[in-house]
Amino acid sequence: MKFAASSTVSFTAGKVMPESACTNLGFPPGSRVQVKPEAGTRLSGKTGRVIGGGFYPRSLRVVLDGSKVPITLHVNYVAAIDDDIDPVKPD
Repeated sequence: MKFAASSTVSFTAGKVMPESACTNLGFPPGSRVQVKPEAGTRLSGKTGRVIGGGFYPRSLRVVLDGSKVPITLHVNYVAAIDDDIDPVKPD
């Protein structure tokens, strides 16, 4: 058996669900969320931004404020928060 010297292997360990799956869950990428108390005392009340869907159904990848790495949370543990800090008033 002969192998090519420049063969590459592709891994899909970082595979996430398509963006449409996040939208179907009610949390499109970029939406702001707050972690509910049901998630536990360590995460309760923290806020962050959704970056995409998780590998498992009904899971989201979220980067919490002040963090560099995303975590995976079940959608039952997050609540959407209003992202409008200074809404534009109509004339």
